[in-house]
Order: sequence, then structure tokens, then C-alpha cells
Amino acid sequence: MGPTMEQALCKRVAAVKFWDGYARWYKLWMEHTQYHQRMIEVLLAMTEPGWRVLDIGAGNGVLSFPLCQKGCHVTALEPSIGMRNLFYEEAIQRGMDWIPLDERIWEEVPCREFLDYDLILACNMLHLTDMGFEKGLEKIFRASPRNVFLVTELGLPEIQVKWCYENYTVVFKKYAEAECSFAYHHLNEIIEHWTFKKGRTLQPDEIRALKEKIVLQGGHLWMRDTAQVKMCWWKRVTNPQPF
Repeated sequence: MGPTMEQALCKRVAAVKFWDGYARWYKLWMEHTQYHQRMIEVLLAMTEPGWRVLDIGAGNGVLSFPLCQKGCHVTALEPSIGMRNLFYEEAIQRGMDWIPLDERIWEEVPCREFLDYDLILACNMLHLTDMGFEKGLEKIFRASPRNVFLVTELGLPEIQVKWCYENYTVVFKKYAEAECSFAYHHLNEIIEHWTFKKGRTLQPDEIRALKEKIVLQGGHLWMRDTAQVKMCWWKRVTNPQPF
């Protein structure tokens, strides 16, 4: 039995090359969504100026820049050239072009390079790693940060997470509904976007189904949607052993 359409899409999305091409659509989405608002509020409430922070899969810097504005020293990890270009654009617009931007994937980064950071965060990216969600999260804890912040839309049975890690305690697990609607300027833009996502030409019935979801509002063609996200924060309670 061959892979399902959903499985094929997940495999494409996990490739860095996918995000090089998808950056155009991510930028369009970011211009009209408040998806990350609650995450930003949590980060600003939980962090302190001067913290050293690693943002894994930083994308366009939507979480990195607010932390920098607070006075944190952020290193952004983003392997996609398309997404890094968005990061650079945002950095110039904000006048914050000093943030270190690491081009490696998480699998290639030795833990010792980010040992004992104040915070390592990962938002919706660990399931995209070759090592998988669980091992990707375990690697974060091996770096012994003082705090870990995880955001994911995945739940059981997609992931099996060991929530208790040695030397760490769970500060909170929060669920939130995040607005993730998409706003387009014309129908061809919708078709082009979904053609890219699926990696093939859309069938007539698929185009009809997309048209049925469209809501005209404020001069845009909206596809309204929300997502359930889980936010988890761990705090280190004992000093790490020598690496």
C-alpha cells in the first residue's frame, strides 16, 4: 500500500527545500495572522533581559525579535535559505540586524555549542527533523538549558513524549486556540498556493472545494481556520553534570 496524500505532504514539508519555496506563502500568511500572539505573550512573561536563548527553527524571527527587544541574546537556528531571507528582511525593518543566524539543521548542532543556555525554544519544528519529535526534544534536554519552551500542534497518537526529564520540572502545559487563517488577493493565488502545497496540479473537484471555503472580507479572500496548540515549559531544578 502506497503512502496517503497526508503522509506524502508531511514528507515534503519536512524537507528544507520545501521551506525554501514555501517562504513566499509563509510571508503572506504572517502578514494576516495572529497565530503566534499567545506564544509571544508567554515568552515575554517568562524570560528576563540578558538571557541567552536558542530559537530552533526560527523561521522569519517571529519569536526571536520580541525576545531581542526585551534584551535577550538570541541565536536563531534556521536551515532554509527562503526563511532566512524573510528573517533578514524582518531584521532590517526592525533595525535588529545583529542577531546571529545559524544555517544548520538541529541534527547537525553539537549540544556543547549551546550548553547551559537560559532558554531553548522550539515552535512546531521538532517533528520536521530527521531524528523525529521525541529524539529532537531529548537533544534539547541534553544541552541542559535552564528552561525549555515547546510549542506543538501535534498530540497523541502523533507523538509519545516523556514529559518528565531528569533534573527538570514541568512549570506548565497550556492549550490555546491559535488563529491561523489565510488571506489571499485573488483566486489564482489560492490555486497556486495549494498547488505548491500538494506538489501537483489540482483536480477540478479540489478547486471547487477551495472555492466553497472562501469568505470575502476587507478586500481579501479569506480561508478561516484555527489550530489547537500545546505550549509546555520546563525548568531545570538542579545543576547539570559535566558534559
